[in-house]
Amino acid sequence: MLHGVTTMTDSHMTRIRLLLAAGALALVAACGQAPDSQATAPAPASESPPAAIAAPAESTPAPADPTATAVEESAGTEAAAAAPSAAPLGKEIVLADNSAPAKTDWQYAEGEYFNRLTSAQGTSSSAGKIEVAEVFWYGCGHCYNLEPVLSDWVKKLPADVSFVRIPVMWNPVNEIHGRVYYTAEALGKLDVINPAMFKAIHVENRPLTEEGAIREFFVQNGVSAEDFNKTFRSFAVESALKRAKDLTVKYRVRGVPLLVVDGKYTTDGPKIRSHQDLLAVTEELIQRERQRT
Repeated sequence: MLHGVTTMTDSHMTRIRLLLAAGALALVAACGQAPDSQATAPAPASESPPAAIAAPAESTPAPADPTATAVEESAGTEAAAAAPSAAPLGKEIVLADNSAPAKTDWQYAEGEYFNRLTSAQGTSSSAGKIEVAEVFWYGCGHCYNLEPVLSDWVKKLPADVSFVRIPVMWNPVNEIHGRVYYTAEALGKLDVINPAMFKAIHVENRPLTEEGAIREFFVQNGVSAEDFNKTFRSFAVESALKRAKDLTVKYRVRGVPLLVVDGKYTTDGPKIRSHQDLLAVTEELIQRERQRT
């Protein structure tokens, strides 16, 4: 009996050992791979790096909405060209010739530093003069920064070059500031009003967009209220504003300040990065026109 019990016990123990070995093998097999629910998810694709930020242009772009008061966005689709109007303040228009100059080895390439208008526009300068026109806005910070540099440059222009300014006409704020310019011109006060207007807006933080405030500004700068009232909405000023609106479209003005040479070249090429570039390109364009005569 004892021997039988011993035999059964040995057999039982053998079965137990076999069962334990099988369980161990199963446990080892199970640890060889993590469960699907615990598998590490693939890392998400990295985000594309942001596009490089372009260097700020040395100009104030046209607004997307022509009625906007701020001039900080690009202009939309070009408006249809308006019919030509009389030159400002009774000046005779001299039509420019748009045929290409003979010389081709110029330093500044078209499309890179300047653009040629499809149709040459008339100028208000005397016959035989090469006109340089600055399209500007009193509220433009770039125009304000250019002003002292441009004023010094204008003083050194040769006798066959004339310089004029044309207020840009994108929206009502531009228009009332254009009235300021042409009122000062009609009264012979540009030398006083022009720098004072830039200073009032950019240094003294006076927007000067209301007629009453502008009247007071003129009086502070030596113009009687009576003379201001007679001139601010006069026929001469209205005619000048109409022509400025016309040229804003025909010059395809997308930003200011913009220099236009003899009604045919605009200095809005993408490679112009400084005031020095702007004036150097303008000087070469003047030379192109001079060579043609």
